[in-house]
Amino acid sequence: MRISENIKYSTIVDNLFKAQDGYNKLMEKVSSLKEINRPSDDPIGMTKVLNLRESLASVEQYSSNIESCESWLTITESKLSSVGDLLVSAREVAIGQATATASAQTRSTEAETIQQLIDEMLTLANSKYQGRYLFSGTKLDAAPFSSEGRTSAETGDVGFSGGNAFDGTVASGGTYTGSENKTYVVKITGWDEGTRTATCNVSDDGGQNWSSTGQTFVLPDGGSVSTGDLGEGIELTFEDSGGVELAAGDIFSLDALVAGYYNGNGEELSVSIGEDSPFAFSISGQEAFTDAGSGDVDIFGVLNTLREALENNDQDGIAALIDDLDAASDQISGSISKCGTRANRLEMASGNMSDMQLDLTELISGTEDADIAEVITKLSTKEIALQACYSVASKIGSLTILNFLG
Repeated sequence: MRISENIKYSTIVDNLFKAQDGYNKLMEKVSSLKEINRPSDDPIGMTKVLNLRESLASVEQYSSNIESCESWLTITESKLSSVGDLLVSAREVAIGQATATASAQTRSTEAETIQQLIDEMLTLANSKYQGRYLFSGTKLDAAPFSSEGRTSAETGDVGFSGGNAFDGTVASGGTYTGSENKTYVVKITGWDEGTRTATCNVSDDGGQNWSSTGQTFVLPDGGSVSTGDLGEGIELTFEDSGGVELAAGDIFSLDALVAGYYNGNGEELSVSIGEDSPFAFSISGQEAFTDAGSGDVDIFGVLNTLREALENNDQDGIAALIDDLDAASDQISGSISKCGTRANRLEMASGNMSDMQLDLTELISGTEDADIAEVITKLSTKEIALQACYSVASKIGSLTILNFLG
């Protein structure tokens, strides 16, 4: 086979380019300190790195959630501790004014003291953290406590979700018979325009769980219909406007409130602090301040009753409230203990996440990072080979026909 000068030149150029490409790749590894700089460098390794990075991102999010929960619980515990101090002061007033040595004048004066304690406690109970109310349950944008209590159960206005197109009206009805505040949610799951029949699911915990599914009601064209009892006396009345009809996915909500001072609900805020590991980090005002949860007394009710007893110079009434004040203190102490227990859980979870983050980082490094000593050695070898290529190429490039004439 005849080897022409053109073949020689092509072979030299191809090999020179290959040597330069290998040299450039090694230089890139030295500068980036990475063994894998693009998927083509190591497709299997890059897949492994991407999976590990995804796991690391999840761990970092869980760690962020844990940190947020720790801050929330710290603030909550601080506010509850201050509430406990106020209750101690109220108990001291009650003990002092329940004796025969107290007078109408001293009791009237101490009634003002109790009012100040109530006002301060209302401020604490309506505390916010990062723009969200601490003790309102899942109703983060609603002040959990009011200064004036309800004398009977009430239902709030019906709220439409942001995606609802229905332009009719929906009103709450019935008489709420529940024993604690709840947020009812009605979700339309189907709408048959021919029969004008709506199918819906109902939740009494803000949409976290559905207490009943597949309920139906017929909404006449241009007319109205009551859904009937959706649970504990709650009803909704739909009125058609003749415009945009109901549609699957429409959501309507309303608050059902028992008598008392609390306007939030009994639900707790929850986030994931690990895979398949939800964590409830909030203490609802219903749990800490009222007798609708696991508590025994309505704290604001007790304090207002004490103030009225002092104003009325009712010695026996004042004395009767001392046990309730003790129960209120125990109730707040229980919530503080719950904060501590949850904080301990977060501390353990945080340690686990830190260990996992370190392990994942090491695995990514082991797969992705370059062994610099080895790369530099290869770079030196490749540099020698590249220089040899340049030398040979320069010699062949200088050959002419005269070199072969003798």
